[in-house]
Amino acid sequence: MRIAVCDDEKYFRNVIIELLDKYSEAHKLIFDISEFNDGKHLAADKNTYDMIFLDHQMNDLNGLDTIKLLREKNKDTKVVFVSSYSDIVFDSMKYNAFRFLVKPVKKEKLFEALDSALDDLNSVNKVIAKDMKYNENVVIPEKDIIYAQADNIYAYIVTAEGTYRYINNISALEEELRSDYFFRSNRSYIVNLNYVNSYDKNEITLSNGQKAVLSKSKYKDFNSCYLSYIKRSYME
Repeated sequence: MRIAVCDDEKYFRNVIIELLDKYSEAHKLIFDISEFNDGKHLAADKNTYDMIFLDHQMNDLNGLDTIKLLREKNKDTKVVFVSSYSDIVFDSMKYNAFRFLVKPVKKEKLFEALDSALDDLNSVNKVIAKDMKYNENVVIPEKDIIYAQADNIYAYIVTAEGTYRYINNISALEEELRSDYFFRSNRSYIVNLNYVNSYDKNEITLSNGQKAVLSKSKYKDFNSCYLSYIKRSYME
């Protein structure tokens, strides 16, 4: 789990990090923690974080302005405000703040926030792929995958944000993905049913304009699978 702690006072960053270390040790988890002493550097950081602990009163860029910028590039990051200014709690909710913790932070309050965040994160299936531009591994929620395409011994995963190389072949990826939301349309493509715009007996057109080959032998199965998906979506 990748976590950022942003506060202009090192003492308060250390308090949060110490509690995070205690939680990770007790639950046998690995937290990749990054520190920031102002919101400006956090907002400019290219990494994606699962959870951010964010102070409000900081130099240059306060917490509310920081979360506004963070939401422009990632709507799903769980942002926990940690502040002495409890009067901003309602303003923070405008930007989908996950929790609001009042300083001094109580251990049980922070642990509850972590419990809830992990429950949410674990309920979403994810796959690991490589961001070739920054040469780093990234965790991609399967709901963000538009389609995947085979390329020799690897497969490439395409999302609205970019293209990533999967660590194995497309058959291994197919086993990771939920069969009620993804369909292997031929030997080279796996499509996310949520992003299907149209299809015929030869190809599937996706929301980003990409066309995936649909094998004639799989047309009947795809048609049945997609209609079942539509019915489930309607019921939800």
